[in-house]
Amino acid sequence: MFTTSFGSIERRRPGRLATLGSAAVVAGALLAGCGAQNDAASGDSKLIVFALSFPCQLNDYATRLCDGVNEAAKSLPAGFRVDVKTGVNYGDNVAFNNLIQTSVQLRPAGLIVFPSGPAAQTPVLNQACARDIKVIIIDSPADGVKCQSSFVGANHRQLGELAGQWLVAHPPAGKEVGVVALPPGQYTSNDDRVKGFTETVEAAGYQVVADVTTDLGLDSTRRGVTNMVTAHPGLGAVFSANSQIGQGTAQALKGNRQVVQLTADGSLTNVPSILDGTISADAAQDPYGMGRTAVEYMVKVIQGQEVPPITYTRAEVVDKDNAQAYLQAGGLK
Repeated sequence: MFTTSFGSIERRRPGRLATLGSAAVVAGALLAGCGAQNDAASGDSKLIVFALSFPCQLNDYATRLCDGVNEAAKSLPAGFRVDVKTGVNYGDNVAFNNLIQTSVQLRPAGLIVFPSGPAAQTPVLNQACARDIKVIIIDSPADGVKCQSSFVGANHRQLGELAGQWLVAHPPAGKEVGVVALPPGQYTSNDDRVKGFTETVEAAGYQVVADVTTDLGLDSTRRGVTNMVTAHPGLGAVFSANSQIGQGTAQALKGNRQVVQLTADGSLTNVPSILDGTISADAAQDPYGMGRTAVEYMVKVIQGQEVPPITYTRAEVVDKDNAQAYLQAGGLK
């Protein structure tokens, strides 16, 4: 477990990068203490814990998310500080729940959590509720959290709709479409993106003829997409539900200009593939704004102020017309 403390600007960096979906990553490091001045018995009335199951250096999405937290931390009211607690494996709910439980023992005033599953963190978050710790959820909704003050994240259905709208406005050679995503029911964000895209294109006369599920591994995605294209030679477009899936799809479709590739997230690492035409469009979200807004909201909640129950961050389509400007800006901010 790794800790970054904003306020004292103390940083403890992981020695290596993790990759989302990598089965080789083993979680289990113990949570480090964050700030000797914290009193676990009485609680810290101005400590905010920002909990992630992955390191800030995982990819550009994670980096931008943590950059947003850092930006908000620069203007915290006197005495407030933010400690970022990170794991090493996005898919390890046991390790992440342990991280949250240990964070709860610190008795912070507020806990901001990026859930790694729609209900996986609910029991431990309700332990925080029982201790009167304020809770804000980011990115993916968590079901059944009793004391959730706000949700801040992308409107994932909108991301799917934006990709679908782009396809309708730029019709491919054929109206048969494939979808590549995580298994249904695993992540609300994944399901909402697929639903938004599917409903948008079907309303315009397109037909989703194939669905491929993947574990986020490049080999798994590449193999699934290759088999899908072989089985459906009339395929006009493929929608990948997130940027990492998009990378595997891009490898499978390399050199295939018949099939239009669409994806979501707005990963900066995918922009070169947009510029060279491998990916036609990417529905981008704003992790920087999500991290910054969540911290700003938590300060208000701790101070007894009202915040919106739901805040959706910015979203826009990135294609060849604006990809270079998007890259130079470092994504949405």
